[in-house]
Amino acid sequence: MTMRQFRFPVILLAMLTALALAACSSDSPAPTAVPTVAPTAVPTAVPIPTTVPTPTPVPVSESFKGVRGIIDPTNLDWPREVEGLNGLVSIPAKPERIITASVGHDEMALALVPLDQLVGVGSSTKNATYSNVASLVQDIAEISRDPETIVAQAPDVVVTSPFFPAEAIEALSKTGIPVVQTELKHDPEARINSILLMGYIFGEEERAIEFATEVSDRHESLIAVTGKAEPKPKVLALTQYSDKLWTAGGNSTEGGVITAAGGINAAEEAGIEGNQTTSLEGVIAMNPDVIFIAQPLEFGAEEFRQELLSNEALAEIPAIKNNQVHIVEGKHFTTLSYWNIRGAEDLARILWPEQFPEPSNTPFSLAE
Repeated sequence: MTMRQFRFPVILLAMLTALALAACSSDSPAPTAVPTVAPTAVPTAVPIPTTVPTPTPVPVSESFKGVRGIIDPTNLDWPREVEGLNGLVSIPAKPERIITASVGHDEMALALVPLDQLVGVGSSTKNATYSNVASLVQDIAEISRDPETIVAQAPDVVVTSPFFPAEAIEALSKTGIPVVQTELKHDPEARINSILLMGYIFGEEERAIEFATEVSDRHESLIAVTGKAEPKPKVLALTQYSDKLWTAGGNSTEGGVITAAGGINAAEEAGIEGNQTTSLEGVIAMNPDVIFIAQPLEFGAEEFRQELLSNEALAEIPAIKNNQVHIVEGKHFTTLSYWNIRGAEDLARILWPEQFPEPSNTPFSLAE
């Protein structure tokens, strides 16, 4: 889905105005002789229209056609139905008290509804190591996956991820709280689908369209540059936890970031899917040009970087030889929300410093 469909046709308006002005101009040469018989009437000018037709905006319901999970996009009243991963869910009225029980969902919710409507978040959302909205939610009640902590906040709706326990969803549903379990994926189309679906669930359709356009435009602006940049380097996402090396292959969040930044995912090229363990031999075989470490500093990211750079067995790998091993802000690379675009911008600055000489500090907008 492209967000271009949400804009009014201002190009048509400009064309109408230009035609009217052209009709009024007098650029033709003056006549060489005065006619012997004057015409009965000589128009002095073609009048400029006093009003210009206003373009008809695209109906809101049209913007929600084809959004997975929305049963009837023409129904902008209440109750309304959506289909989550947990089945058909009816939402009786516009929610005023909302819980979105995952970091990625919390980040998206705060772009769609005012802060005071989010009445509970998990501990990870409050942790700045993992969450891009931690500074905003410190005063919000903390919940867990225990249904009792969620029920205590009296939410009107709960939206949560595929990783939320099925038994907890069943327990919450029995209390009469609508619970919608939605997909949470990293690719651009799924990201926009999630924003629009959540906007529909919350009754914030216009804000969802506006924000989806913002996110889509930012992604398209990035890939307009990175998609043409050549030659594309082989990039490897690498972390170390409990003496095990982990990498991110195809169909991974970090892999999506690599692609958007204009790199080739070395792990995917080696046949790795998702997040898997690897070995020093595996790293050597993948032979990356760039390695990035999306691992918190407090969990040994710098120590791991130094180990890689000083390991003689890796000395001939281009990333090691050229000192192209970088520690990045992990929450931009691993969270399942629109913040992955920021991760791609961060990585693009590493891969293409001439095209992206300045850090991207542009924040995403928040709901008012």
